[in-house]
Amino acid sequence: MRTVVILMAVILLGCNTSDHKPITGKWYTYAESGDYMELWLGDDKAMSYLSSIDEFLLYELNRDDSLLSFSLIESRITEAHEFQLRVEKSSDELFQAIFIGEGKVNPLKTYFLVSSETPRLSGSLETNKENMLELLSRMEGSHDGHGH
Repeated sequence: MRTVVILMAVILLGCNTSDHKPITGKWYTYAESGDYMELWLGDDKAMSYLSSIDEFLLYELNRDDSLLSFSLIESRITEAHEFQLRVEKSSDELFQAIFIGEGKVNPLKTYFLVSSETPRLSGSLETNKENMLELLSRMEGSHDGHGH
């Protein structure tokens, strides 16, 4: 299964790359441990969901060409968390990025599209409850996490 996903990523990225269009929308990937993760990219904020600990994190999002910089606004598990994703390739269906943060650089990771709709994210977890419920509701209806 993982080989099929990697092959699809290579085919999609090779066919339709776009380096200039800002990446927004709702994306999923898997941690090295195999845990499902989702990353919602709005215009100036981002929200992530980590299934392994069932937690949401809200970030301020800054864009500089292919570099996405995340600075924590709110979380129930940590008070400070900053990192960057350096986007190497992108298409309408997925993007590949390198994680830079916490004193390390992680290998290239592929993020797959859940929805191209740009999420409307506000400045606190409390005011994003509707977004969080949408994600959890979709996950409940799916055996593989991302509702497909």
